[in-house]
Amino acid sequence: MAAPSNPKTPGADAPGPNKNPPRQPARLVLRADGGAAIGLGHVMRLLALADIVRGQFAEIIFAVRAPAAALQALMAEAGLTVQALPEQPLAAEAEWMRQHLLRPGDVLVLDGYGFDFDYQRAVRSEGVVLVCLDDVHAFPFAADLVINPAGGVSEEVYDLRQPGARLIAGPAFAPLRAAFRVDSGAPSADPDTVLLCLGGADPRRLTQQTAAQLLALPAAAVRQLHVVVGPAYQGWDVLCDWGAAQNRLALHRALTAPELAALMRDCGAAVLSPSTISYEYCAAGGGLLFTLPTADNQHDLNHFLRAAGLALPYPSAANVLTSPEAGRVGAQLQAAQRLHFDGLAPGRLRQALAAVQVAPPAFHLRPVEAADAELLLAWTNDPVVRQHSFNPQPVPPAAHETWLRARRADSQSLLLLAVDARSAAPVGLVRFEVAGPVATLSYQLAAEWRGHGLAAPLLLAGTAAVLGQFPQVRRVRGQVQATNLASVRAFERAGFARAAPEADTPAGGLTFVWLA
Repeated sequence: MAAPSNPKTPGADAPGPNKNPPRQPARLVLRADGGAAIGLGHVMRLLALADIVRGQFAEIIFAVRAPAAALQALMAEAGLTVQALPEQPLAAEAEWMRQHLLRPGDVLVLDGYGFDFDYQRAVRSEGVVLVCLDDVHAFPFAADLVINPAGGVSEEVYDLRQPGARLIAGPAFAPLRAAFRVDSGAPSADPDTVLLCLGGADPRRLTQQTAAQLLALPAAAVRQLHVVVGPAYQGWDVLCDWGAAQNRLALHRALTAPELAALMRDCGAAVLSPSTISYEYCAAGGGLLFTLPTADNQHDLNHFLRAAGLALPYPSAANVLTSPEAGRVGAQLQAAQRLHFDGLAPGRLRQALAAVQVAPPAFHLRPVEAADAELLLAWTNDPVVRQHSFNPQPVPPAAHETWLRARRADSQSLLLLAVDARSAAPVGLVRFEVAGPVATLSYQLAAEWRGHGLAAPLLLAGTAAVLGQFPQVRRVRGQVQATNLASVRAFERAGFARAAPEADTPAGGLTFVWLA
């Protein structure tokens, strides 16, 4: 990557001898259950995640207990390998997975409320990376990464016991199916067309009762009510018998994702459980959203949707829908929804799943000091570094001194030296120049530390540092010569995505981007 002490043009980190050849793509193992009793929310969430990160893994395996034929067909359609698990206590299941399913290099993702700390600790095989999708933070976690789609959740409410574990939370990291990740940008439809969905299974059977309440409102307020249930819904025949006598009602069962997304865009108002279905509505276009909790585990997401101005509580639906202000309120909610659902969640999830596979660094970062000038100049003028720099000319000492002094005094620059934790030897440098929401990074490793797999950890540690110090940064980018294969691999391994060339991308250069 960029030669840090070149005052004019960034260069590239020298590849060096490759003591750590690229690893083969890992397997992704997904573990969740679903059915009429518990619904399909966990399964659908993991199916969405699988679709998003598919290209990063050699194989995706879905481990599930007693998968029904419809569920197996759904997974087969998604191109996943289905591993049916024996019916046994969870403690025995964890040991079975360690012995018969998991292998070093796998990334295991758990989504379910039975996978508590004991299960997580038992299922951790050597070399297996553990990720948990969670929305209740009801027990300690032994995971390397926890993903909570609810916004407003911080690490303070979690007990993360794995060294280096991270929490990523909010709509920015919500795994949604592809059909709901496209927002036309059009104003929402009229709020007199209402969507009702209380989860695909609705185990508490609130759908018919809620539909009756909405249809009791004047036709001017609810001109058309669309009720959606999933294939696991057990009261379909009863619902159809009741619905046959209702005007202004359309019933839908087991819609495909594109069909449901299209219906959402036709409905300017929606009454939904505060679960993935609410996020799908917001992401697909949004509008006048009312949330009706149907399970205890929906507390965090329900609180976030309301606190962030994305939704209103269902008890207010009658007053709002019958008000002449319904359209204006819906437009306000839609504007807030679009701020939170920016369409970039897939990229953030891909980078998070890549980054979690990078071992924690055996170094720490400290600010560059004036006494480091001679060392940095020697690194910069290393012939291999100059060869891979966009400006191959050696940097004169006077120019280097001037550059370093200016960068250290610049409040929008961040220069960090990586120091080996054991020997205290300097390992490398990562630096950033911040301009509004964009931070441009450069890095290099000392010659004796190249080829040890340290570039990706350095990129990740530096990125975490700049985001912590400059909260306005939404995008971290780096530029590297296309021929510098070691740096290209480092960016890819760290989870940076290759971006289209930008106006300042040098000839023969590639741009990599990290999304905050």
